[in-house]
Amino acid sequence: MKARKKPIEVLAYRYFNVNIDEFLKLLSVNKNEPVRYDEDTKKIYIKKPRGEIALNYGDYVIDEINTDYSFWFIDKDIFYKTYERIPNTIYCYKKKVYDVDCIEFKSLRYKDIVKVLDFLGYKAKEVFEIIQRDDLVDEIKNQGYLTINTLEGALKMYPTDILIKGVNGEFYPVKRENFDKVYDIIEDD
Repeated sequence: MKARKKPIEVLAYRYFNVNIDEFLKLLSVNKNEPVRYDEDTKKIYIKKPRGEIALNYGDYVIDEINTDYSFWFIDKDIFYKTYERIPNTIYCYKKKVYDVDCIEFKSLRYKDIVKVLDFLGYKAKEVFEIIQRDDLVDEIKNQGYLTINTLEGALKMYPTDILIKGVNGEFYPVKRENFDKVYDIIEDD
């Protein structure tokens, strides 16, 4: 499936030369997503219901005011490729319009799990690979989700979520309701 990013507006803050106490206070507004700071690495972590994500020094924080009202982290190089500043503003950015490849994780049925694994590049061709993949499929069925390694950390992906392949080949899961707010499907499978 192909989708096109909508040009929605977001608030974005760069984690660079900031007052760390004030920055952590900003990121701590959602009490359901605890924030922690590692002084040694200068990384900031947010515990999300689907996993913990890490913000590296120099990267961006997006305030998803148009979707789930949560903070998300974005690698600075990807941010520069996919966002543009709204003129005469400081923290307001607009998502650039671009196309992505994506797939819906339809269900916990074998064929739907395999389609997502294939999209991730786990295409099994030989008997040994098929046996390993089948073990992985059984594990996914039992736990009820698939774990996606994103640039910011491992996140759980549940049936009906959409898996997107980003502009640098990175993967990230998106809840269907948020996907529909941010993307238009331009080619369905």
